[in-house]
Amino acid sequence: MNGQPPQHRRNGTEGKAKHGFRSWFQRLGRGQRIGLVAGSVLVVVIVVVVLVAVPSSSNGPTRRAGSSTTTSSAAGTTTTHPHPTLIAKNCPLTGIPSPGGRVLPRPALAVKIGNDPASRPQSGLEQADIVYEEMAEGGITRYMAVYQCQDAPVIGPVRSVRWDDWNILQNFGHSILAYSGGITYWMAEAATRPWIYNADGSVYPTANAYYRSTSDVLPANQGPPYNLYTSTSRLWAQFPQAKSPPPQLFKFSKALPAGATPDSSVSIPFSGASPVVWQWSATARKWLRFYNTSPDVDASGHQLQATDVVIQMVTTQPGPYNESGPDSFDVESIMTGTGKAYVLRDGSVETGTWSRPDGYAITKFTFPDGKPMRLRPGNIWYELVPDYITVSFKS
Repeated sequence: MNGQPPQHRRNGTEGKAKHGFRSWFQRLGRGQRIGLVAGSVLVVVIVVVVLVAVPSSSNGPTRRAGSSTTTSSAAGTTTTHPHPTLIAKNCPLTGIPSPGGRVLPRPALAVKIGNDPASRPQSGLEQADIVYEEMAEGGITRYMAVYQCQDAPVIGPVRSVRWDDWNILQNFGHSILAYSGGITYWMAEAATRPWIYNADGSVYPTANAYYRSTSDVLPANQGPPYNLYTSTSRLWAQFPQAKSPPPQLFKFSKALPAGATPDSSVSIPFSGASPVVWQWSATARKWLRFYNTSPDVDASGHQLQATDVVIQMVTTQPGPYNESGPDSFDVESIMTGTGKAYVLRDGSVETGTWSRPDGYAITKFTFPDGKPMRLRPGNIWYELVPDYITVSFKS
């Protein structure tokens, strides 16, 4: 080698090809050459148009299953997290077979029902898929009965909205919240949350779904505010555009998990007004509800019961507004973060942890080893219990 840089050689075919094409093109007539160039340009234009049109021919970007969506509005940006896929033939909230073998095309419907002593006995709780018990002001609790698979012809007495309500309902996708009045600020909150169809019984047109009753379904034949009632059919009819069922919130299994231990009774002393006790009935294969030793019954005299009882221990804080008199502040249950959880089923208790990283996530229940806590398919009572209350179990 003479120290010169290496030469990058060509094999000679490229130059020959160019020379041959040039000679052929020059031999064409003037009209032929113009036609050839015009045709080539037309082909290029068509290809470009097709490439641009293909991505825009769909109705917006394709989103993979399980991904999140973000929407922007004048109120800000809202991110909606994915929900688990529905089990097509089972009720999404209870895991039992759906009526007619398919999930009904309607959303979850949540109705606020009173549980102070003057509100008892209530109507419609036995038909609910899930009943939430929330701590309210003055040591009383309130119910939020959630329906999807079953209908209830009479529900009540219907009471006012609370802070806990829309925070619970964020688990359910776009759902209906039925109540009557409340603190002005809380009514405004419920009316503007994007995941709520607002069914306020104190304003029209949704007030048309409610009625004042003087029949024997009333607790001790009370007057207002204890005589306001509704039904699932009346409420669903207010929102004919609402067709989306809720997501599946819990893991279900007919087999008892290995982590469960025998239990026959649990005491949840919310207050002197609500000394809740759940007792297992091997005959009914249900958990029966009591106040101390007195059966808790509905307006028909039937004792309230559940296939599963979910107990979520939560931190609470006083709300900023008086609900029913001086120094009678609402109780706000913090339902994000983590805490202790219990699941009562089949005469046993599962002990574990609940977790919910943010309001858009569905609350998860897991054993210490990370495996999911499972419920038996059936109706559920969900107890939101302040963590200063001591829950006791009896085998």
